[in-house]
Amino acid sequence: MRRYAKTRSELMAILNQCLDNNPECGECELHAVRMHQPDHTGCNWSAEVDFRQEYVENLDTQLAAAKSIIVVMREQYNVLQ
Repeated sequence: MRRYAKTRSELMAILNQCLDNNPECGECELHAVRMHQPDHTGCNWSAEVDFRQEYVENLDTQLAAAKSIIVVMREQYNVLQ
């Protein structure tokens, strides 16, 4: 699959917007985007998210929603190196 190449800051902005626009993610915060060698899917980055402590009632649902967004984004984008 062909991926669009973005700078790290562009990718973080896109990810933040997608996470913020999905109410199922709750108060999810993008913690970091890490670059690495392409994995078995061809993607060269991974992301870490965090949740504010006061919003942990639906943590499983929020984490699943955030993960699904990240999986789709990893299929669409790579980080310019």
